[in-house]
Amino acid sequence: MQVRIFESTDMASGLRMVKDDLGPDALILSTKTIRSGKFGVLGKKTLEITAAIDSEWPHKKRVPSSRKTNPTTHAEDPLTYNSAMQLNQEKPSVQNPEKPEIVTPTTVNEEQTDLQSEVNELKGMIRNLGQEILRINNSLPASTIATEHNYSLTYNNSLRSLQQRLLDYGISIDTAGTISEFAKESLTLDELSDPFKQQQFFEQSIQELIQVNTDIFKEEKRHHRVALVGPTGVGKTTTLAKIAAGHLATHSPNIGFITIDTYRIAAVEQLKVYGEIMNIPVEVVLSPEQLENALLKLRDKDLILIDTAGRSPQDSLCVDELVSFLRPDLAIEKHLVLSATTRENELFEAIKRFSVLGIDNTIITKIDECTTLGLLLDIQIREKTPYSYITNGQRVPEDIIKADKTIVTQLIMSPGKGIVYE
Repeated sequence: MQVRIFESTDMASGLRMVKDDLGPDALILSTKTIRSGKFGVLGKKTLEITAAIDSEWPHKKRVPSSRKTNPTTHAEDPLTYNSAMQLNQEKPSVQNPEKPEIVTPTTVNEEQTDLQSEVNELKGMIRNLGQEILRINNSLPASTIATEHNYSLTYNNSLRSLQQRLLDYGISIDTAGTISEFAKESLTLDELSDPFKQQQFFEQSIQELIQVNTDIFKEEKRHHRVALVGPTGVGKTTTLAKIAAGHLATHSPNIGFITIDTYRIAAVEQLKVYGEIMNIPVEVVLSPEQLENALLKLRDKDLILIDTAGRSPQDSLCVDELVSFLRPDLAIEKHLVLSATTRENELFEAIKRFSVLGIDNTIITKIDECTTLGLLLDIQIREKTPYSYITNGQRVPEDIIKADKTIVTQLIMSPGKGIVYE
């Protein structure tokens, strides 16, 4: 028996397709509505007709058939499924007259019943499988789900605890969040819950983030030129004297001072006093040309330290004036001096304004006046300029520290212990 499936938009056109392709002796096995196209259940409805003939159908050949007409309308009757599943009343053609194969509606119904039985069995298997999966999900992880929930809760609580410790160090919430995310990727729950492991993680992370210039005079060369710049009141002149005293003790006494801080007469006098005490010559300049002459005059010095007037970060003209003094061709290393007591928004505004000078290093002063020093890490996260010195008091030359990763990390992680002696 030959079986074919036809698709049509309606029954009438579908039956015509069956008759045209299989001839008048075809049997209709089944009809059903399907949805076709790439949209699945949203696709277009199509009628699917399964038809058969007990002999090979002629391809591309119409088989003449008798037509039954309605005595009233004389119109051709459509083929129907109810007319014994046949397209007309003609007898089916027989390919083998000795052993004809006869397909009856009863045979077709039996085949459909068998097929339906297999489909129902398959549906039952799928339903049982779904129930088994549901049973496993409901029974098995009652404890597992609780365990996972508790693990997640404990992990999140440990992360919050870690972040709070960072905030207690005075580290900004943004920086604390960054480190917490890194901890989430790097630490297990046990490590995250262990205060000792947390401490180790903090130390390692902060040391990796901190940049320092451990000794600005470590290179074996002469004629170092260093200028201290920054806002007013941060302690530039005192810091300059501390650096000079340290250089006298560890490197060379061959030092010269230059000041372009003519806005404050007291600052000039203060530097002259330090010069007399340490036997260091002091040059006062009022213009970029005079600065060039002073550098030429002190050309035999191993170190020339240049003091500048404090400039307000809001005063762009004063900062631009410094640019004209500290030109790149003069090979002057510029250290931005910032006070740890400055409010965060003002501090970052100062960093932004003075950046036009091309800052090489940063010096942090007055850490002894702070209870937390998380700002030391925040500055490094945002600006990436290495620390050269940290000062922790007014005494000259004692209260100054050469920047070191370990020392800076200890300062950040030791709230209330700002005074550190080298």
